[in-house]
Amino acid sequence: MTTAIDKALDFIGGMNTSASVPHPMDESTAKGMFRYLKQLGVPASAAEVTARGVQEGWNADFTKKVAEWAERIESGGRVIIKNPEYFSTYMKEELRALV
Repeated sequence: MTTAIDKALDFIGGMNTSASVPHPMDESTAKGMFRYLKQLGVPASAAEVTARGVQEGWNADFTKKVAEWAERIESGGRVIIKNPEYFSTYMKEELRALV
């Protein structure tokens, strides 16, 4: 796992991972991160997301949903980001610095 993906998963770990459904703000942030990682050439895989979720004890439904987004984006599928502003410039800079 690259350090950029590890950092993105750290950001996701800071969300309410005990909920079965991600908050809309968290959904937009996660999708934005996965899309940005793909643009940077280091897409996150569903396996990496699932492994981190299991390791850190995230809710199984939360983990499954986030892993599905990662898989869809990694494979070039379409996702809708309802609130793109939640994926901040700070997060972009942090991820870009690690690639």
